[in-house]
Amino acid sequence: MAGRSEGTDGGEFQSPALERLVRSLSRLPGLGRKSATRLALYLVVDENPAEDLVDAISCAREQVRHCSRCGAITEQDPCRICTSASRDPKLLCIVSSPVDILPFEKAGFFNGRYFVLGGLLSPLDGIRAGDLPFDRMVELIQQDEVAEVIIALDSSVEGETTALYVQRLLQTSDLQLTRLATGIPVGGALAYTDEVTLQRAFQFRRAF
Repeated sequence: MAGRSEGTDGGEFQSPALERLVRSLSRLPGLGRKSATRLALYLVVDENPAEDLVDAISCAREQVRHCSRCGAITEQDPCRICTSASRDPKLLCIVSSPVDILPFEKAGFFNGRYFVLGGLLSPLDGIRAGDLPFDRMVELIQQDEVAEVIIALDSSVEGETTALYVQRLLQTSDLQLTRLATGIPVGGALAYTDEVTLQRAFQFRRAF
């Protein structure tokens, strides 16, 4: 195969087409140039996986969408969680990304519904309240007469800022507002726990 070596200046392939593929793959989360190069060569050399991948990507782009009600990733709209009769509409879990729903569903202990913000407030990155669907969130809470809102956002500056904003939005509502507990993970060693995690574990300590 022409251009398989990386002997040119800057470590680039002699094949512009292959170099374009490597650069495109290296833009994917978690893929550096070396990993992207190995993946590109595999896709180019082995014909069947490449065709399957292209078909899978094309199919996913055509069929996958965001649920118009909660913002989760779905093929049917509204999604199966929003339309399930077994789900408690009085429980609403607020998350920042559709990916955050997966661990809840895998664990299987939560029987409510979700609302995906699609991001976190971050003025430094230009993400302000008007850029996130807070109005739709409040509308959904009122429409479903939600009894408890669980804030499940990242333990970061952006997550804290967003959680406080949600709290201010809902503080006059007649509902229970809760947050996921934070602290030392199960199996974690106290000696290697960072100060922030230890402080939160102490702050949210409970009766034994």
